[in-house]
Amino acid sequence: MSAPEGYDYRTRTGGEVHIFHHGRLAKMLKDQPAQEFLAAVKDGEAQELMAAAVGGAGKGGGLGGSAGGPGTHLHGNGAAHGQKEFRRKSG
Repeated sequence: MSAPEGYDYRTRTGGEVHIFHHGRLAKMLKDQPAQEFLAAVKDGEAQELMAAAVGGAGKGGGLGGSAGGPGTHLHGNGAAHGQKEFRRKSG
């Protein structure tokens, strides 16, 4: 069995951790689980820890969301986007 790969994570300003697998959102951690994950990543193998947090290590699927599933609102690397002003056309 090979080591897990293709995982990445991003932290949010509210303390959330978003874990991605091959570019798709696989898990969101909040509050205490997010803090425990960040502490563990400092001392351990990040790919293995992310696979364990997602629960998909060795299962061969079930990761990521569908077209309307969780994480479809995130763009790029998950960085926050500024507010966009819209004007109503008159006439």
